[in-house]
Order: sequence, then structure tokens, then C-alpha cells
Amino acid sequence: MIYLSKGIAPWKPTEADVSVSYCGALHKLTGVQSALWLAGQHTLGHSRKEHDAALKQLNALGIVEFNEEAESAAIYRILTNCAICPARQTFSITFLNRAERRLWRWIKRAGLRLTMAELTLLTEREIKPSAELLGEQNRQALTESIYTTETIFDGILENLMEKSPVREETVQAVLGLLSKRKIYLI
Repeated sequence: MIYLSKGIAPWKPTEADVSVSYCGALHKLTGVQSALWLAGQHTLGHSRKEHDAALKQLNALGIVEFNEEAESAAIYRILTNCAICPARQTFSITFLNRAERRLWRWIKRAGLRLTMAELTLLTEREIKPSAELLGEQNRQALTESIYTTETIFDGILENLMEKSPVREETVQAVLGLLSKRKIYLI
């Protein structure tokens, strides 16, 4: 199975355990669960069959999203079940490619939490993060540029963007931001 971890570690993990903060709850993980969560924190994790039960327990806690398939659409489906949040800025210099830079601007400045499907749509339509769409005061304008009568119904946008020609590029950019610790997942 492939998976991604959700939540943040408020303290530096030790070799024996890790504490995970997720939606106001603090989960203390040890052993296999700790290793699995840490392996999927900044990159796509892969579990072996003997760890599937532990992964399902983490999923029940809400701190892991997984898919039994290993195709690129499965990674997109995992990310659609996660909220993408900007990480607190550190003063380290990180080099981002063009796609990562565009998505980073959207994630950091949009004024609302954009979903994976919404980021894919913005990339597909080549909508640039401009001043009239960024910030809390422009939430409505951004929402109106994303949602139309064809995409407003529940789940339609996710299904449409799963077939988008830019889906793979967008997924790779989000995974790049995750590995460079610019974002975290909830």
C-alpha cells in the first residue's frame, strides 16, 4: 500500500516514539506505527503486507491516508482526502521549480485552504496567482473562478480533475512541496 501521513509532530521524534498533533488531538505513536507515520510524513510511504494492520489503525485515527493501488491516480486520490496547509516558514533557502512556485503562491496566499482538485483546476486553466484572486478579501472571486455550474456539485470537481492532463504535474509539485517541507497535510 502507498500512504501519506497527516498532522504534525510538535516535538522532535525520538527513536522509540513520536507525538502527532491532528485536529486538536495528540496521538502518541510507538513501534511500527511510529516508523510508518514518520516514513510518510514528507514523502510517499510504502508499506509491506505485515504492516497493513498498523496502517489501517493509523487511518482509523485520521493521521494516515492510504490506497491499495500504486498508480499515479491513487496518489491523487490520497491527496484529495487531505487538506494542504502551508508550513511555518524557516529561514532556510529552498529551491522550487516553476510548478512548485506557482502552487506555493496559491497555497500560501489564497486566503482559504485549496484542495488538490482545486489546485489541479487552477493549473489546468493556467490561472496565475494574481492580486485580485489572493487574500481573504478575494475569497469569493477565487471561488467563482474555480466553481461553475458544471463543477459545483459534490465530488464532480475531484472526478473531473482525476482525468486532467495536468493532474500528474500538479501531484508531483505538491509532493515536491511536501518533501521540501513547505507544506503539511491534515
